[in-house]
Amino acid sequence: MVSDALTKMLILQDRDMKLQQVEDALLTIPQEREACKAKIAKLKDDIESARQRIKELETRGKTIETEMASIEAQIVKYKNQQLQVKKNEEYQALIHEIEGASKKISDLESDELEVLYELDEERKRFEEEEVKAMEFIALEETQIIRLDEREAEVKGELESARFAKTAAEGELDNPSRSKYTQVARGLKFPVIVALSGHSCSGCHMRVSNAIDSEVKAAQEITTCDNCGRILYYGD
Repeated sequence: MVSDALTKMLILQDRDMKLQQVEDALLTIPQEREACKAKIAKLKDDIESARQRIKELETRGKTIETEMASIEAQIVKYKNQQLQVKKNEEYQALIHEIEGASKKISDLESDELEVLYELDEERKRFEEEEVKAMEFIALEETQIIRLDEREAEVKGELESARFAKTAAEGELDNPSRSKYTQVARGLKFPVIVALSGHSCSGCHMRVSNAIDSEVKAAQEITTCDNCGRILYYGD
């Protein structure tokens, strides 16, 4: 049996829990939205990093081309000098310079081939990853829109939830309201629970025989002697 006062307290608890759910939602929605924005930022950073890598390879390729052009021009200069020198040792020195420059060009050509291959692979990878990233970004942006809509709905629910709780509080006498407030302040919901099989269904501990008798009598508000929750007879 549940007393009239306890019935009203259970109604208040229900309204209180609904209000807390609304308030919790208003706290978590912004956090969820920021998490979505962080994911979007990370995806965009990844795209930009990949794009930057391609630019670096393109720059490296152009640098190699410039180096080769400079060395080729130097080789032409050496060959022109060969036509002008008269001493054999000078001629041989120029041959040595030409051979060294030709070796540098050969090495640079190998480097250029490696860069071109890597650049081709990076571009292919970038195209695939960019498509995937943009799809994920679109999903996160859609989620942000939904969160914005949900936040607007919850804000609309907040006033109704507060009004419902205030109305439920108004149905209680001062002692009952004070007791509920005192218990609810120190515990997680639910703070009003059934006594089932001599045990509190909140902390699942067995209550004393005196508490058990008081709850069954339903003459006054009785709390669990273990966790402090308000009890009603549930068998």
